Amino acid sequence: MNKREIGSMTAKGGFINESDICKKFLNYKKDNEAQVWLEIMGYIPQKIQRIFAIQIPVRINIQKAIELGISQDKYEETIKYKKADIQVRVEIIIDNVLHIENISLKKANRSAGFNQVDKRPVKTYQDIWNFDDNTAKWLRLFTGDILPNNVLSIAELSKIKDNRRLFLNEIPQKARDNIIFFFSKNKLLVVTDILRGRGGLSAEWFLVTQKETDNSLSWILKDINTVCNFYAQGDVVVSPRGSLKIGRLTMQRKGGTPDPTSLQFKINPLELFSE
Repeated sequence: MNKREIGSMTAKGGFINESDICKKFLNYKKDNEAQVWLEIMGYIPQKIQRIFAIQIPVRINIQKAIELGISQDKYEETIKYKKADIQVRVEIIIDNVLHIENISLKKANRSAGFNQVDKRPVKTYQDIWNFDDNTAKWLRLFTGDILPNNVLSIAELSKIKDNRRLFLNEIPQKARDNIIFFFSKNKLLVVTDILRGRGGLSAEWFLVTQKETDNSLSWILKDINTVCNFYAQGDVVVSPRGSLKIGRLTMQRKGGTPDPTSLQFKINPLELFSE
C-alpha cells in the first residue's frame, strides 16, 4: 500500500461527514489532510488555482443535475447509478482546465462492521444485470417479495426457518447453482455497479473514515478501480446464514423498514485498512 493513502486527523466529535470533507477541500491551502488527498489524486496543491467542493444530495432534481455537469439526456442514467457523495472541482493554474473528481465517502465503525452500499427491488437489479426470470423468482423468494406459501408445498413449508422468505440454502440446488453461476460470471460487473456506479456521478475515489478510541479519525483514500478489484476478490458462495458472498461483498435480504423485500449489498470498509 502507498503510505500516503492512509492517515489520521483530529476528530471534532462524532464522525466526519460530507459537508466536513467539502470544507477541508475548500480550505486545502491550510488543511494538511486535504493537501495529502489532492496529492493522492495526482495534483500538486501549489499549482491549483482554486477548488470547488460540493456535497451531492441523495435526491437530485434535473436543475441540480445540470449544475453538477450532467446533461439532460444523461439525467435518468446518472440518478439510477449515482455513487458519489462529494464532487471536487480542481482548477489548475497551468492549463486553466477544470478537473472533476467524484468521491464516495464511507463512515466505518468497528462495532458495526458492515455498511450498506446499495439496495433495490430484485426487479430493478434484473433490469440492470439482465438475469433470467427464474433467477429473479428465487431471489424474490429470498427477499420475501414472493411469499414461500405461493410456491412451496405444505411439507416443504414445514422445513423452512421463516414463512416470510427463503434463505438461499433453502431453495432447490439447481436454482441455487444458477444464482451462484450468474454472480460468478458477472462478479466484477456487479461489484463495480454497486461501488462505482455509472455515468456522470459515478465514484472515482473511495474515502473511508474511522473513529478511534482516542477520538481521532483514521482515514484511507483509494482509487475506485483498486477498491472494486479488492472487494471482488474471492469466490461466490452461499454463507452459513443463507445469504450470498460475492467476493468480499455480501448480498442479503434488506428486512426492516423501509423496503423490507429489497436486496441489500453490504461491505466492511475497515477491510481496506488491512489490504
